[in-house]
Amino acid sequence: MRSTNDHSNNRRSNNKEAFKEVIEHIPGLALVSIVTIGSILLQSTTLFSKIIPLSSLLIAIIIGMIIKNTINLPTNTQKGIKFSSKKILKLAIIFLGFKLSINEVLNIGWDAIVVILFCSTLTLVFTIWIGKTIKVPIKRALLVGSGVSICGASAIAAVDAVIQAEEEDVAFSIGAIALFGTIYMFGYPILYTLFHMPDQFYALWTGISIHEVAQVAAASTIAAGKFEEMATTVKMIRVLFIIPVTLILSFIPLNSANDKNNSETKQEKKVTIPWFAVLFFLMILINTIFKIPAPILKGLVTFDNLILTAAMAGLGLDISFKSMKSIGARAFLLGAISSLFISIISGVVVKLVT
Repeated sequence: MRSTNDHSNNRRSNNKEAFKEVIEHIPGLALVSIVTIGSILLQSTTLFSKIIPLSSLLIAIIIGMIIKNTINLPTNTQKGIKFSSKKILKLAIIFLGFKLSINEVLNIGWDAIVVILFCSTLTLVFTIWIGKTIKVPIKRALLVGSGVSICGASAIAAVDAVIQAEEEDVAFSIGAIALFGTIYMFGYPILYTLFHMPDQFYALWTGISIHEVAQVAAASTIAAGKFEEMATTVKMIRVLFIIPVTLILSFIPLNSANDKNNSETKQEKKVTIPWFAVLFFLMILINTIFKIPAPILKGLVTFDNLILTAAMAGLGLDISFKSMKSIGARAFLLGAISSLFISIISGVVVKLVT
């Protein structure tokens, strides 16, 4: 009888602890929700959808950082903010798989697929090498490299979920990649007009070398008909690169003496499979095998954008401008060099195969 009572008491105690944990997350999640909704509403305005196309992800991290650095946030918001930038982020990457199907990948053609993989891989390797040469910490270089070679903020967040870099490194990388991607977004259409580029070349070049999906969509509107859609498809194929990169990084010890987020030494590093990347691929398979009704698919994509924006809001709300000052100019230079590299190498390779 005593054993039964003890078990019942333990269960009640566990339930109370769980309830308390949920309550402690509410203030931070409420703040994240406000930033998320505000970001999505701002993104729908003419300014951020037409004139200066920015994704709700970038808007959310900017608003979050402004709030963090102008208002003394209550300490009871921290748990909810951390939950958004870590846990919700992984869920968002999983649902990202509904934006792509294997059929879309194959329809683009094997020549284009090989070019995409070649340019993305070479850019990531080049960025790591240049980072080492100019003495940028490896994790920072990986974040910049993944943002340039894969898919901007989403890739940076996915890689960070594996390597556990400093929050200021993540924010800096996203900001730098957004800046260079925006420059390309405005610059590419000018080059297209000046040099009378073929639409197929321009679509492939744009999709391979511009960082954010929204930036690719904006830059490719000048291309004719199907080639505008091709640029966005090429960009989404680059998103697939998240899977091998995160899986490989999960087996590589990257800890250093300067890492505040890591208590393990290189010898003690435990291999943790990034299941969010595996589930991301599973969602792609589901989207390929099953004919998901268009309204449901649209709802899933909208939901993913919502929670990915929430994750970026959480990240922004956890970043201090003071902590970013220590990053220095070398990481910014790395982003510039890496962005220029993928633009040149992809332009040359696409020219050779088209």
